[in-house]
Amino acid sequence: MSRPVRFLHVADVHLGTPLQGFFDAPSHIESQLMEASFEAWRRVCDAALAYDVDCVLVAGDLYHREARSVKAARCVQEGVERLARAGIGVYVVYGNHDPLGEGEELMDMPDNFHAFSAVKPGFIEIRDESDMLLARIHGISYRSRGDSRALHTMLQPSDGGVVNIGLLHTQLDPNNPNYCPCSVGDLVNQKHIHYWALGHIHQPRIVRYEQPTVAFPGTPQGRHPKEKGVGGCLLVELALGKAPDIQFVPISPLVWKEIEVSIDDHGDEAILTISDVERLLRARAEELWEGPSSLTSVAGVPLADTSWKPEGYLVRWVLTGRGIVHDALVNPENDHSDLLRSIERLQYRKPFLWTESVQMQTGRPLPEWQDAVTSWPLARKLDDIVESILSGELEGELAEAMGRIWDMDYDPEHLGDDTLPATPEVVRTIVKRARQLAYEKLLEGGGLS
Repeated sequence: MSRPVRFLHVADVHLGTPLQGFFDAPSHIESQLMEASFEAWRRVCDAALAYDVDCVLVAGDLYHREARSVKAARCVQEGVERLARAGIGVYVVYGNHDPLGEGEELMDMPDNFHAFSAVKPGFIEIRDESDMLLARIHGISYRSRGDSRALHTMLQPSDGGVVNIGLLHTQLDPNNPNYCPCSVGDLVNQKHIHYWALGHIHQPRIVRYEQPTVAFPGTPQGRHPKEKGVGGCLLVELALGKAPDIQFVPISPLVWKEIEVSIDDHGDEAILTISDVERLLRARAEELWEGPSSLTSVAGVPLADTSWKPEGYLVRWVLTGRGIVHDALVNPENDHSDLLRSIERLQYRKPFLWTESVQMQTGRPLPEWQDAVTSWPLARKLDDIVESILSGELEGELAEAMGRIWDMDYDPEHLGDDTLPATPEVVRTIVKRARQLAYEKLLEGGGLS
C-alpha cells in the first residue's frame, strides 16, 4: 500500500509585479516592495524543501503577464533547479494573467518542471523512491486571458484507484465565461478526482474539505491594500478514502494591514489633541509585533509554522469615531504626514512598518442619543419607528425583503464571503446603524430644539 502524497498547493504568485501604492518610500523599503513577488517564490521553494514534499503544484498566474520577463523566468528557473536537486517536481498550469497563447518559457527548465498544454489536457505521475505510484496530476492551461472552455470537464482520470489531483485556474462561477466557468457541484461530480487544486482567487479558502476536496491557497504575497493579511500556500497530505491533512504555510514577506483607530474617548482617556491621536497610533502599531506569535490559523486552516514573521507591514490607517479633535484632523492646513512622524521610526524596526495612507472617517461629537430622545420630538419619533421594527412583525418582513445583501464592490480575484445572510442579528444591526445615520443627517439639517 502506497503512502500519502505530500504536496504544496500554490497559486497566483504574479512574478514580476511590484506592490502598489508607494511612491515615496525610502530606498530600503522600496527595494523590498519591488522584490516581494520574487522573494515569495523563493520562500515557496524553501517551504517545499523544508517539508520534504513530493511536488509543488502551481494553479495558474505564476507570472503576472503573458509576456514573461527574463528576471521572472530566471527566478522560476533558479527555484526549480533547487527543487530538482531534492527530487521535487514542479507542475504548472497557466491562468488568465500568464496564458500560453504567446507566453512560452524563456528559460530552459530542468526535467522536474512540467507546464501543462493549453491545447489538450495531460497528466503527470508522481512516484515515491521505490517507484510506487502515489498520485496523478491532471491539468490544462489557459490559451488566452479569457478562457470560456469548461476545462474541468477535460480532466478525466481513467480510474479512481490512485489519488487524482485536478490542477485548475477558475473563478468557480458557472456564469462567468472568462475564467473557466464551473461550480462546486460541477467539480464534485467530475469522476475520479480526489483534490481540486484551484487558483485565481487571492484569498485562502477550503471550499469543500471532504473528498473531492476543493481548495484555493490564495496568493503568497498581496499586491495592494485589498489583499490584506498573511499570504501563503497549502501543505497537503492526501490518501485515498481519508480526509486530507491540510496546513497553511505562511509565505508573504510583506503583509498589508488596515488598522482602524477610533477618536472616541477610550475609557478614562479623552482624545483631545493631535498628540493623543499620535499616542493611539503608536499603541496600535506596537500591537503588530505581538501578532505573529498569537497567529495559529489562516482562514480556519491551521498554520504549519507558527514562528513565521514577515519582513514588514504595509499599513492603511483608518481614523473613525467622533470627537473634538476631528476639526484638527480634517483641517487642510494640517498635513497627514506630520501626524505620522511619531511612527516614522518604525520603518527601521524589524519587521518594519510603512504607512500606505491615512483615511479620515471621523466626525464632530453629537449629543447622546438618549438626551436627544428626551429633548427632541423628531428623535423620539425615529426611536419609536426603530423599536416597532425590532419588536414587532416588521422585523420578519424586513428580513424577508432584504434576503441576501450582496457586496457590490466585487473583485473576481478576491472570493470572500461576499454575501451577508439576513439573520435576526444582522437585521437588528443594520436597523440600528440606519437609525444612527438618520440621526446624524437630521442633525446636519438643523440643531436640537
